[in-house]
Amino acid sequence: MGRRMLALAAALTAMLPVVAVLAQPATTGRTPQPGRVYKVAYSQIVDHPALNETRRGFLDGLKQAGFVEGQNLTFLYQNAQGDVGNARNIAEKFLADGVDVLTPCTTPNVQATVRVAKGGRTPVVFACVTDPVAAGILESVERPSGTNVTGVHNPLPIAELFDLFLRIQPGLKTAGTIYNASESNSQVINRRAKAEAERRGLKWVEVTVAGSADVRTATESLVGKVDGLILGQDNTVASAFEAVVKVASERQLPLFSMDTQAPARGAIASLAASNYEQGVLWAKELVVPVLLGTDPATITPVRPRIFDLQVNLQAASAAKLTIPKDIVDRATHVHGR
Repeated sequence: MGRRMLALAAALTAMLPVVAVLAQPATTGRTPQPGRVYKVAYSQIVDHPALNETRRGFLDGLKQAGFVEGQNLTFLYQNAQGDVGNARNIAEKFLADGVDVLTPCTTPNVQATVRVAKGGRTPVVFACVTDPVAAGILESVERPSGTNVTGVHNPLPIAELFDLFLRIQPGLKTAGTIYNASESNSQVINRRAKAEAERRGLKWVEVTVAGSADVRTATESLVGKVDGLILGQDNTVASAFEAVVKVASERQLPLFSMDTQAPARGAIASLAASNYEQGVLWAKELVVPVLLGTDPATITPVRPRIFDLQVNLQAASAAKLTIPKDIVDRATHVHGR
């Protein structure tokens, strides 16, 4: 446990001080063309806090680079309401509207948009994707795609997440998770989390859902079978997260998440890329250069560089757990004081 604690501390120390990285936009010295109104098309699969925070950062990043709604920016936003067919229709409508760039957020929306627009003249600059190669979005994240597609990819720090969760709940033996198996992003996260759990000698119990209405029943099905819940970054589950929190709270079942917004909603802890700063990075380092004329085929995909460690003291106490002081001290956000 001492070695794990040192590894976690080192990981957090490496992650948290990098806030200054985004101080200067990648487009220093380049500004929007006077008199031109740029049209940016943005879509996401569902409405939930993590995605909304990314969108807020995205708009702030554009504004910091001189693209302001109502002045020189038309921002078109659509929510697919959890329906991949809607996501494709949204992308097709955006293309018909003659937008300057397509900016889908979340793997299902990116996949749908790329199917519609890949190889065309309209750039696709995506974010909110764990593994774009596994999702069939890019051939490689190590070099430019050679197409009209580039973006932000966000692999989760799985080992560090398990270090964190096991520091808080060292007696965890059987972990339960819930995810939508139709989301390739969720499949990737579940596969990696399961491998990490089993590497540590933990039993991994998974339940899949088809929609948000299934989330409460899925959570209840895990009661009595697991010692704690570890949730990934699944959009379906996130859209009904309060149902998970309610069941976990009623049964004093520890609830951990890989979604940085989850502790504010009742999870005990999370560690992942900052949603807001991912949005800023996405806008400044990828979308703005494309709007100013850079070919997306020449832009190497990037990864977030700012991470949030968030904890919820009240949620931990309700599950009869105590979050170690060094973790609380390092947290970027502490909820439930």
